[in-house]
Amino acid sequence: MANGLGIIDEEALNIFTDGSSFPKKQRVAGVGICLVWVNQVGDEECEEYAPPGWQNATIDEMEIEACTVGMQEANRFLTGRDDFKRVLIFSDSRYVVDNFFKAMNIWPNKRWIGSSGSQVENIELWKRLRKEVKKCQLNVDIEWVKAHKGHKYNKAADRLAKQSAEMPFNEPFSRGETTKKWSDRNTTRGSITVYGQEIKIRIISREYKKNKNTFEYRYEVIDPSDRAFKDLDFVFYDEYLSRNKCLKVLFNSDQKKPFILEVIEELECSDYKH
Repeated sequence: MANGLGIIDEEALNIFTDGSSFPKKQRVAGVGICLVWVNQVGDEECEEYAPPGWQNATIDEMEIEACTVGMQEANRFLTGRDDFKRVLIFSDSRYVVDNFFKAMNIWPNKRWIGSSGSQVENIELWKRLRKEVKKCQLNVDIEWVKAHKGHKYNKAADRLAKQSAEMPFNEPFSRGETTKKWSDRNTTRGSITVYGQEIKIRIISREYKKNKNTFEYRYEVIDPSDRAFKDLDFVFYDEYLSRNKCLKVLFNSDQKKPFILEVIEELECSDYKH
């Protein structure tokens, strides 16, 4: 079992990956890659990569993409070589490590439906990673490495990911539309309990989820009498809603699949702005 120490496998091509995302800089993001191997005299060698970064990408997107870029570089590096027994990816993202096996072997056979009964997040990115893994001539494994604990290759990957984010030349993986929030709080998925209530919200962002065939909206609660006042969360709705609209809506009661059942009325935002 992985202990988070990032111990180099001397018989493997080791890939240390890291992703970065900076919300305060309009969510510019990047990836950092270190290919590490032990040569014939027992010394470690390393190749570093910091490709151009991305605009408006999340940290989870970048952690998956870091593995994909790492595998692309590994497949290039391994061409014509037969001196490694496997490829070992190191990631400090629990999200990636905990879902890697499922993305490679389970989700594709279940139409990318997760245990909750809904489609998994970041399907297209997981598919891209799976494609690169399947291309590889060797078995590919993944281990978690503890972040920011002094491991030189994890630190190097972190540095490279930040360097990558300074060159955000790539378009976003998904197209979303956002307006400025009123609340000073951060958005936390699942923070607002849905129990079939009527609730007053303001639409902050809209993104069409092709894999779900619906819109996902980020919203903030604008009613001072609501216990969730100023909290921000996500909810789905099949119809198009404009950003910066204040609405009274009816939620469903499924916390795993929060959905707007009905838009009851449009509200005057000036009555609620705080």
